[in-house]
Amino acid sequence: MQNDFFPNFILCNTTQRFIRSVKGDRHASQRASVPSVKSYFLCGSQDLNAAYHNLAAMYSEFFGIPHMFAVVQLIGLRSLPWIIRAILDHIAVKVNVLIPKIYGLQDALPKSIGLLPFDGGVAGSQKIIHELLTWGTKSELKAEVLQSLKEVGSALYWMSLLDLVLREIDTTQFMQTAPWLGLFMGTDGQLKEVDSGNRPLVSLFSLAKTEIVSHATCQNPNSFHIISKQAEAADLIYKKNIISASVLEYALAFTSAALDKHYSKLSANPKTGFIDITTSKDFYRIFSGLQFVSIHDFPLDNEYLEETVLDSSKRHDSWGDSVAWAGCTIIYLLGQQLHFELFDFSYQFLNIAEVENAAIAQTLSFDRSKNSNFLQGYESLLEAMRKARRLNNHVFSMLRARCPLEEKVACAIKHSGAPQHRITFVNTLSAFETLPQKEA
Repeated sequence: MQNDFFPNFILCNTTQRFIRSVKGDRHASQRASVPSVKSYFLCGSQDLNAAYHNLAAMYSEFFGIPHMFAVVQLIGLRSLPWIIRAILDHIAVKVNVLIPKIYGLQDALPKSIGLLPFDGGVAGSQKIIHELLTWGTKSELKAEVLQSLKEVGSALYWMSLLDLVLREIDTTQFMQTAPWLGLFMGTDGQLKEVDSGNRPLVSLFSLAKTEIVSHATCQNPNSFHIISKQAEAADLIYKKNIISASVLEYALAFTSAALDKHYSKLSANPKTGFIDITTSKDFYRIFSGLQFVSIHDFPLDNEYLEETVLDSSKRHDSWGDSVAWAGCTIIYLLGQQLHFELFDFSYQFLNIAEVENAAIAQTLSFDRSKNSNFLQGYESLLEAMRKARRLNNHVFSMLRARCPLEEKVACAIKHSGAPQHRITFVNTLSAFETLPQKEA
């Protein structure tokens, strides 16, 4: 997986599938030759063989949830921790490789980066960002950073697929064992338990023990007493295993621990206590620039702009959606989500385009044909930015649901305007936790 899958497969978040990249290296699989057998031994008939081969050909072009089910069934729950540990080690290695390269991109940024001015319009903003992100001489370093982010994101998404499959398997097993444990789902969707003195599994074995022991021909009653006690123990064990741990949450915690030793470099505390806008070189600003660059590679004229945006192989085929998964995860774990949403280059670009489009549409002296040409020149670029923004929001929503941040020490502002440090803000409860519960 470390040598082929993570480097050479790209993620499509919409279909929840990995597909092999056109630009990736194809490694010849070292497998033993399949023994030759007669065709009717494969699936039973020629028609079934043809149907199976067509189905196998379809599933061989991607890796998704069906393949993850096959991995879990083939390896088994007892051996999965070995693979999980190997993937977590791969994440740690890639994070350690990534951080020094992030430092190189930080050094290449200008000393001051302000907010994009609205009076410059879309064309002016594009030119300003092109001048700010002076990474032209560091194209190899930029590609290495994107590749490392892609592998980290692919590993995290692979863990999310595994977590999804394990939860579905647990749910299926729970539906089979719940009646024997005396558990049922209430009308409010909460798990409830019947009277503790009437647990079906324990009651069944207890009644069987009583009937057999009371019989005159029973020669060894102790074994039946042991079976009854084992039923009680099994009942407790099954109930404890109902709420299983999340593999994805463990992977996120592991990634957060790997980032902790680099926190001071990736998320510097502002000297004044206020949000640093112009001089900040935190990770969110690096990822913002990388995402902006990967969308269109700074096209300076409308013709090249349209060609680059429409031809996805020029900008997106090598990376896929894994880069956004890794970048947004690191931003979230570093506590920089709010900064990213405020100062991201693409977000600012979209706001400026919206304001400019509205202003132009309201101008009575504006030529409608020019307005149409303007939209045709930039609409593909803006739509690509909107898609990137939707993907970022999706990843952040998943992270907030699966890995809520702990209480963070922050700073507040006094009435005099001076910053007041070390103020702890408690996390807000989920809306679902505050809703009134229906009576059973």
